[in-house]
Amino acid sequence: MVSNINYEIFNDIGGRFEARLRENKITTTTTKMREGDVTLTNPIAILDVRFDFDVLNRLHEPSFVGIERRLTADDTSEKIYLIYEIVTPNPIHFQMLGMNVTMPTVIRKEYLEIIESSWGKSDDTWIDVVAVPTNYMMKIVTDKVGGIEPIFNRSRLVPLIGSRAYLLSNYTVSKFLCIEGGVSLGTMIGFDMPLTVSIDNMIRYHTGIFGFTGSGKSNLTSYLVREALRSISDLAVVIFDIGGEYSIHLLDLISNDGLIYTTEEFNNDPARFIASQVIPETLEERISESTLLRYAENILNQNRVRRISVHTNSMSILSLGYIISILNDAAQSSRGGALRAGIMLQKINDYINKHNINTNTDIADIKSEDRRYLVDIIGEYLDNPNDRTALKQDLQALVEYINKIEENNVTDGKVLQNGIKGEVTPIDAGKLASCILHDTPTLSIVYIPKPDHARNIVSMFIDRLFYLKKVYGSKKKVLIVLDEAQEFIPDRVKEEDGSSSSNRAVEALLRQGRKYRLHCWLSTQRVAHLNVNALQQLHTYFVSVLPRFYDRMVIADAFSLSYNILERTTELETGQWLFVSYKATKQKNVPVFIQANNNEDILCSRLNYSISY
Repeated sequence: MVSNINYEIFNDIGGRFEARLRENKITTTTTKMREGDVTLTNPIAILDVRFDFDVLNRLHEPSFVGIERRLTADDTSEKIYLIYEIVTPNPIHFQMLGMNVTMPTVIRKEYLEIIESSWGKSDDTWIDVVAVPTNYMMKIVTDKVGGIEPIFNRSRLVPLIGSRAYLLSNYTVSKFLCIEGGVSLGTMIGFDMPLTVSIDNMIRYHTGIFGFTGSGKSNLTSYLVREALRSISDLAVVIFDIGGEYSIHLLDLISNDGLIYTTEEFNNDPARFIASQVIPETLEERISESTLLRYAENILNQNRVRRISVHTNSMSILSLGYIISILNDAAQSSRGGALRAGIMLQKINDYINKHNINTNTDIADIKSEDRRYLVDIIGEYLDNPNDRTALKQDLQALVEYINKIEENNVTDGKVLQNGIKGEVTPIDAGKLASCILHDTPTLSIVYIPKPDHARNIVSMFIDRLFYLKKVYGSKKKVLIVLDEAQEFIPDRVKEEDGSSSSNRAVEALLRQGRKYRLHCWLSTQRVAHLNVNALQQLHTYFVSVLPRFYDRMVIADAFSLSYNILERTTELETGQWLFVSYKATKQKNVPVFIQANNNEDILCSRLNYSISY
């Protein structure tokens, strides 16, 4: 709702900002990629801005301008403003244009002294500003109570040379990008206000986090996971962690309502567990080792660290429907035991209908009490000592199968916080998928330091999750976070190291997962080594420092992003990101630079509380 306050649409920096469009042109950037030569074309505008030190200092920070555009030749026609994002300010002095290294040194020195003394004092100075289009236009409208507000729409209009340009105010930028009531990602650099987005859309349409080592990828991802779990009640998050970073970044959440699955053996030793994890230097300065050990002891005592097997369960999928079909055949035959098979079939069907159980569901994925009921019903049939039929042998094998499942789910009887029980036997990837859909913990970290093992588990986990979603119909949202994503979806795959199966599974997750409420976030420093087909399924992405030109070109090509904007990421500090989204911000595909909120601040404040055992 817009009040009757006349908000400033533009920021003229106290009357100092004066600018006009001097030139429109197309720039090209070409590089050789594995697929061949790639050429990116980028339209840019050159603004002629009156020189002023305050203006120059402001333009070094991210900024947006509106370039005025008349729609007809009539001076009274409606005006719109084409929104451009400033990339580079370049101070110019008129005498710079005539100076070159062929000049005698004395003359060149005189030129330089005149230029140096003229900044801010002479009309021979100005600022050349390079800006790129956002493909949006702005109209200024008046509301019913006399207030004014900007309205934005997509536009392919080209600005006209000589048109005036205006710097957008914080209020206008907020209206342009921010989602009211959304989650804050951090502070917009240059505007000193939060960027609020739809975290639900960041999950629903997949997200990528790209940055070099030390840029803060795991810190940012951990913060986003916190906000996702806080904002979405029916969400389960599963993080596949090769580097051993997230158990520390999210230690407080794990201690409260989470589980860690790992292929490693810690022998219930807190020191051994902490030693296996990566602790950032910035965190070591803020949290004592004794505090980390106390929390590690806490989660180990609660059996929140569990084993996961690299190998899948050898038992094949056996559905309730298959069992019913066997009983139905026996009941309709003329052989002995047909009547008792019919009675057993009726009882099972009645139970299934009463409890609304999907007959396509694997026996391993129904509730334990449902399996026990099935064993009791079958037991009544098996009590007949004179029965020598093949059906009895099949049912005995079925009981053994069910008992084996129950053995794999044996607990030590110790009920822990939030109803979590301690599992004795390591689970496999298929069982993990079932646990994610049916158990209470909202956060699961799967720590697998060996990439080959991680790829095998990820592919089996995703395949099983799809199967359960299709036949069981769980409405629970599942977000799968793949750290070191280049290990799971490389552009070149091999059968022997599991990269072929993980690539196929993750690409299916990105392409088809949304309709089953299965979602994915990718985090990596090696963008150029990712499967480009999978990369193009991401609708939101964060980009930090990527020193390799090739990596930046892959992102520019995959996401139709101006390379001029991407070049600015090389100047970013740790925790600063270029954020772009087709779904999570108010307008589509508008780049904005942010200083992300710091997960370590939240973690440190929460770990200061004492632990209750």
